[in-house]
Amino acid sequence: MGKEKTEEVCGKVTMEERDEIKALFLRKNALSELFLVLSRLDSGSLDPLYEKVVKDMGETAQAFHSWWDNKVAQYGWKGIEGGNWRVDFVTCEVYLVR
Repeated sequence: MGKEKTEEVCGKVTMEERDEIKALFLRKNALSELFLVLSRLDSGSLDPLYEKVVKDMGETAQAFHSWWDNKVAQYGWKGIEGGNWRVDFVTCEVYLVR
């Protein structure tokens, strides 16, 4: 059996900050879904679109990670090797996920 994940509140963000990361999170997920659909289609006529999606995925992932890096530096949230953070989009609380 795998180890269960645990979560611990380690901070809070403003509503504006929550909206920033939520938009990046939703975009990242939408691009991943689009990538999966495109990868199943005949790529002959989709090459420019496929390349644009891959490029956008990279840029969005970088922006997502930069947001977290900036907020960790700003707020000093604790971290743990192999862990990550998540924002509760309703309460704006930040959780350390182990």
